[in-house]
Amino acid sequence: MYELRELDDHYFGLYLILILALLALLKLINPWRLKSLTHFWVEVGHTEELNKPLKLNRNFSILTFVFRSLVFGLVLNIFQNKSFYISSFDGEVLYYAGSFIIFWILKAFLEGGFMYFFHNQEALFRIFHIRTLNKEKITFIYSCLIFCLAFVGFGEIASLVFVSCYAVAMLAIHLNMLKLYFRQLNAMPVYIILYICASEIAPLWLALQILKF
Repeated sequence: MYELRELDDHYFGLYLILILALLALLKLINPWRLKSLTHFWVEVGHTEELNKPLKLNRNFSILTFVFRSLVFGLVLNIFQNKSFYISSFDGEVLYYAGSFIIFWILKAFLEGGFMYFFHNQEALFRIFHIRTLNKEKITFIYSCLIFCLAFVGFGEIASLVFVSCYAVAMLAIHLNMLKLYFRQLNAMPVYIILYICASEIAPLWLALQILKF
């Protein structure tokens, strides 16, 4: 009886409705962004995006940010529990989604400080945008996999492999952006390396330290 009650203690339906609501709102507010997100097989054109004019409503989306936060929370919850079942859709997901928001805020502060060393700050914003578009595609793929496989479930090894693939995909995006940093930014290489360390590694470490408390 206890195991049955444990399996029923989840919020799968609520999370699914929330994700679908975010995508529906994105369709109304920014259909181009939704198309970019859902057409994950279409590669983001670096040259095309670098030459487009900067527009705040186009380059930054709160809806996709919340979407990424929720999926990150689900992935991190799977990693923490070392298992993936429908019961993974619990309240802890929101806690981990909050950790993503903390990470992003810390990252934004550190990036803002290091932007002083770069003369071509507009190019840096464009690189941020390209990186974000790629991350949104990976996030959409994993959101589909998570919700489709929730009723199947994974054991410990399969869950860790599933989460590791997500982490590797995100890391690959950052590594793939390195050549753009050096090609587009008019700054000394040491500043670029320090920027990458401060904006990617330091916020993650700080967020993990905060979560320990």
